[in-house]
Amino acid sequence: MFSNPHRKAFPNHIYNVGGIPILKEAAIYGANGSGKSNFVDALIFLKQYITESSNTNWDMSNWYLSNRFQLPVVSEDKPITMAVEFNTGGKVYAYILEIDAQGVVTENLVNTLPGKDEQIKIFARKRNEIEFHTEISDDIKKVFVRNIDSNPFVSVLALNKGFKLIDDKDLNSAADWFDNQLDIVTVDRAVPYLLEYISKNGMLEFVNKLFSEIGLGIKKLDISETDFDEWMRQSYIGDKQALNVLKEKYPNKNLNISKMRGDVPEVSISESNGNKIVKEFVFSQLGKSGYVGEMKVNAQSNGTLRLLTLIPAMYNAIYNNSTVVIDEIDNGIHPILTKNLIKFFGDTESKGQLIYTTHETVLLNQQELLRPDEVWLTQKVEGATKMYSLNDFKLHNTISIENGYLDGRYGAIPSIHLIQPMFSFWLKR
Repeated sequence: MFSNPHRKAFPNHIYNVGGIPILKEAAIYGANGSGKSNFVDALIFLKQYITESSNTNWDMSNWYLSNRFQLPVVSEDKPITMAVEFNTGGKVYAYILEIDAQGVVTENLVNTLPGKDEQIKIFARKRNEIEFHTEISDDIKKVFVRNIDSNPFVSVLALNKGFKLIDDKDLNSAADWFDNQLDIVTVDRAVPYLLEYISKNGMLEFVNKLFSEIGLGIKKLDISETDFDEWMRQSYIGDKQALNVLKEKYPNKNLNISKMRGDVPEVSISESNGNKIVKEFVFSQLGKSGYVGEMKVNAQSNGTLRLLTLIPAMYNAIYNNSTVVIDEIDNGIHPILTKNLIKFFGDTESKGQLIYTTHETVLLNQQELLRPDEVWLTQKVEGATKMYSLNDFKLHNTISIENGYLDGRYGAIPSIHLIQPMFSFWLKR
């Protein structure tokens, strides 16, 4: 995410961290099976590992055996290594993790001090031996060692976050970044809390601004609130039966229920202190001769609903400086809407980051959307994914990157010649 200082296009795509220019966006291209989703999966693993491994007994030995390189299979003593460098709380950290079939080989957190040669070690672990940059008591260290001995795959960051063993700002900031500042959106991520989230966070204004600027054809999105009893009188029998089953199962619980359509809630029913409110999305859509009609979620296209699932992530990247990773950002969305969505993010001032995988070549426009140093490519080389930047190529700022990519000048496209022999064989038969 470091910018090329010789490229002057889109200066609003850059912000500074400790005097170092950082890019807001990265688009990752590559053929199917080239490793784009594996990149996303690695970040999903790290996020879950650091936030959940202290209270989850993962079968990490099988995870290692399933995820190690297998073309050919490497020896079991060669670890999988993952590393992330990130900025939070005014500091830049690097987290490095190595895992093999027996457990964590090494786990390290350092303050990398951009622009300087030195680093500050926050903690360094080798198997069950740990050194911290601050003095801790022998009793606390024994708690760490005891937990690691019982689960050699557990994370030091996760242990400290889960059990609050050391009140250390660096440890807390790093764990909090993975928990709250790294947001990963998969293709099939359902968002059952979406109605509640948008209604409580003052996000409706943002949603309507985004919908208006990308040209979705929706004049306004609103959230209706209806008394539960009134809603029950108007509802389908199936909705009533579903709620009654839940009420019988949890008679003394305050309920917060979402009835889903695909990945988006159709309705959200909240019950608190005896008051029950039903919330629904209401889409004001343009019709014939300027007519504006109100429609609900069940009348919306899959593309519109997919856009809705991206709203919290986009909002957090812009207003909460989160790092958002979206797998297949163009999935189910028209190319022009995808293009306008990326332009909206690029034109909006923020210190968040948007990293996404895509096949949508219309985004490869260095005059309107992306700088070459914001484009990354994945290609399989002897079974392994090689990831490289379009910035590695000498590209004049007037050429069409889209045409060059489709012509195969930069690699990272399907190898059609590999399947030609099969077609030839079938034709002969």
